[in-house]
Amino acid sequence: MNDICPNAEKCPIFTGILKDKSFTTKAYKEQYCEAGIEAIKKCKRYQCKQRFGKVPENLLPNSGMSLDEIQKENNW
Repeated sequence: MNDICPNAEKCPIFTGILKDKSFTTKAYKEQYCEAGIEAIKKCKRYQCKQRFGKVPENLLPNSGMSLDEIQKENNW
């Protein structure tokens, strides 16, 4: 079983909106990206990628928005 999200290495939040926030980046990685499949499945970015094949660039893993709300907001 792979304990690391398959999208983690290229996830744009770590090179984009959280680029200069090392503490926050580390916390997200530990809580979502590297905590096993159950944690990965809770990541809103992962859920979007699975459902829509794409993810809004600035969507955070712990977003409170539903997938339907994200879809509507992004006109998908």
